[in-house]
Amino acid sequence: MPAQAKDLFNDAIDNELLNEASQLRELLSLALSPSKLELLMRDNCVLCHTDPEAQDPETLFWTDPEAVGSPPHLNLREVVRDVHFRRGLSCSGCHGGTPTDEDMADEIYDRWPEAPERHADRTWIPDFCARCHSDPAFMRRFDPSLATDQYAKYRESLHGKLLLEQADSKAAQCVSCHGVHGIRDSKSPRSPVHPRNVPYTCGACHADADYMKGYKDAAGDPLPTNQLEEFETSVHGRALLERGDTGAPACNDCHGNHAAMPPEIASIGQVCRTCHSGNGELFEGSKHKKAFERNGWPECEKCHGNHAIARTDDSMLNEKSNPLCYECHRENAEDNPDCIRTAEYFYASISTLATEQKSLAEQVHQLAEKGLDVEPLAATVDDMEDTLRQSRSLIHAFDRSEFEKIEKRGHEAARQGWEQVEAAEGEYRFRLTGLRVAIGFMILLSVALYLKIREMEART
Repeated sequence: MPAQAKDLFNDAIDNELLNEASQLRELLSLALSPSKLELLMRDNCVLCHTDPEAQDPETLFWTDPEAVGSPPHLNLREVVRDVHFRRGLSCSGCHGGTPTDEDMADEIYDRWPEAPERHADRTWIPDFCARCHSDPAFMRRFDPSLATDQYAKYRESLHGKLLLEQADSKAAQCVSCHGVHGIRDSKSPRSPVHPRNVPYTCGACHADADYMKGYKDAAGDPLPTNQLEEFETSVHGRALLERGDTGAPACNDCHGNHAAMPPEIASIGQVCRTCHSGNGELFEGSKHKKAFERNGWPECEKCHGNHAIARTDDSMLNEKSNPLCYECHRENAEDNPDCIRTAEYFYASISTLATEQKSLAEQVHQLAEKGLDVEPLAATVDDMEDTLRQSRSLIHAFDRSEFEKIEKRGHEAARQGWEQVEAAEGEYRFRLTGLRVAIGFMILLSVALYLKIREMEART
C-alpha cells in the first residue's frame, strides 16, 4: 500500500472513523487503485457509513448489503464504481456538506424532502439532478463533452409532463433509468442505459401490464405492453441483443432519450431516415409519398411496422406470400390498375435477377473446385448483388423508369456471367482433353517400352 494511503488509514483510526476489523476488511476488499483508495479514505462520509457499530442497516454501506440487511442501493462496490465517484464527486456532491466533515451538517437535512415524502413524491428528482447537469460552468470541470440540456428536454417529454405537471410519480425520471449510487457511463456494458440494456430498462415499466394500467395513447387507447417482446424478435432487436451490434436502434434511438415521446406520424419517416437515408430520399419523391400524406399514413411504419420489424425479403412483393401491396392497392387505387401491375413487375424482375445471381454464385464454387480462375466471374456475381440491392431499394420510389435502368444492367451482368461460365467450362474441357491425350500417350509409351524390354530379354 502506498505510504500516503497508509497515512490516511492511520488518520482514520486516530479519528475513530475506522474502528472495526470488519470495516477495514470491507474497504480493502474493494481492491481499488491507489488514487481511488486515497479518494475513498479522504471521504469521512464513506468511512462513517461503513462502520457497522455506528450505523443501522438502513444507512450501512456494505459489499454484500443483503447479508447485513442494508438496502441494495447501499452496495459499497457500486458506490466506488459510480461515475461521479470516479470523477472525484462523492457523497457530499449530492447530499451536501464536505468530505472532511466529522459531523452531519445541517445542509444535509435541508437538501431534499424527508424519506417518506421523497419516496412517495418523485417530482423533486429532475430538478435536483439538474442543479449540476444543467450548469455548463459546473459540468465543464468534470465532463465538458456532456450535454447540459437534458432537463430542458425532459420537461417537454411525456415522462416529464406526467411527473412535473401531473405529479405522477410512476413516470420515469433520472433515477429510474440511471440508478442511484452505482451510476455508470453509458458505454459500460453494466449501465442500464448501455445500448444493449436500454430495451430492458424501458421494458421494466413498459412491458409491465400492471404498472402501465390506465395509461393511454394519443387516440385514447390503452398503451400496449408487448413492445419489448416484439422488439426482441425484430431485425433490429436480433442485431442489437443477439449479435451485439450497437449500431442497431434501441428504444431511445427512435423515441429519444431525455425528450422521449412517441414519434408523430409526420416525423416517423425522419426517424427512420436517420439510418435508412437512401430509401427515405427515394420515397420522398414518389407517388406513394403523396398518397401517404393524403391519407395521413405513417411512412415507413405502414409497410414495415414499428417494434416487430422483420427482415425484408422479396416475398413482400409476392401477392401469394404477402398480399400487403395488393390489398392496399385494391382498396385505395381501384381506378389505377397500373399500381398492381407495377408491383407485379417489380417482383417478377427482382425474382429473375435473384435466381440468376444465385445460379452464377453456385457456378463460382463449382468452377473453383475444378481449379479454374473464377475471379472475373466472382466480380460479375458481386456486381449482380449490388444491382439487386439497388433494385430492391428503388422500389421505394415506385418508378419503373429508374428501376428498368438497373434491371437492364443486371441482365447484362447475367449475360456476361454465363458467357464467363461457358468460357471456363470450355477451358476445363480443353484441359480435360489434353489430360486424356497425355495419359493416352503415356500409356502407349509404357506399352512400347514394355515390348522393347521383352524383345531385349528374348535376345539374351
